[in-house]
Amino acid sequence: MYSYNEECTQKTIKNGTFSAIFDHNLKQYIACAMGDLLQDPVFYWLMWAVFTFSGTIIGWTLRANTSEKEVRGVLARIEQEKNTLARLYTHIKHQHDLREADFRRVSLELNNLQSQISWYENERSSLLPDSEAANNRIAKAEANASQYSQKVAALEMLTESLRKKNADLTEQVERARQELTAWEVIYRDFKHLQQRLANFEQSSIAVEKERDSLQEQLLASRQEIETLQRELVKLTTYAERPGSRASSKGGPAAPEHADDLKTINGLSATAEQKLNSLGIHTFEQISRWDDDAVIAFARALGISPGKVFQEDWVGQASAIQSDER
Repeated sequence: MYSYNEECTQKTIKNGTFSAIFDHNLKQYIACAMGDLLQDPVFYWLMWAVFTFSGTIIGWTLRANTSEKEVRGVLARIEQEKNTLARLYTHIKHQHDLREADFRRVSLELNNLQSQISWYENERSSLLPDSEAANNRIAKAEANASQYSQKVAALEMLTESLRKKNADLTEQVERARQELTAWEVIYRDFKHLQQRLANFEQSSIAVEKERDSLQEQLLASRQEIETLQRELVKLTTYAERPGSRASSKGGPAAPEHADDLKTINGLSATAEQKLNSLGIHTFEQISRWDDDAVIAFARALGISPGKVFQEDWVGQASAIQSDER
């Protein structure tokens, strides 16, 4: 500000005129005061009248003290400054209108806020009588919440216990399922065994029938064996007729060639002696035995015919006889 005033003062000194000094001072005064004072229209027209009157006086004063050319120059500058002031006033008026609009908007918002505050105050006033009841409800709700928390803890413990029981029951069910599967297998086997038993019963009936038939055959075989034994006795008696060679013990006559019958697997020395006493001395005689003869000689030897059949005395005798040939 100081440098600007000094520069203006120097310019004024250079011009050397009173009008330049007055114009500069007036400009500074207007620039400082118009910002706040020109917002009021009354003040604006008052200042306009004052400046107009002052300009007129100054003009006549200058005209009296200066030449007409200088007065015209001063009037031209005054007119220019007046136009500048008019533009400045228009700008300030525009800013004032904007501020006025902002003020109205803020006032409207303030009214809305005041209305809301009033509504909240009324609401608070209406809710104050219920605060004690609300506190009681809150206390009761907290007590209920505490009870519910205890119940929830108990239910959680019960849930954990039930979960363990459920796991145990699941294991038991699984074991029962496995046992059931095993029982199903056993039942299938049992059904299979029942079927086999039924088949065996049917087979047993057939076997019983076959046994009866075999018993009949056995009776017939025994009768035939008795017949063969009688014939064998007759043969033995025939072998002991006079003129034949007898053993030192008075047994049947021995042939010129007697085989070692003990060579047959399963035929003992005792059995050989009994066979010799019955007139059997060679492998050839044994090889000619049929089933009836086997049964008859087995009974005579006091052994089971099955033993003779199983050890195949007849086959062994035939094989030994073939080897000797």
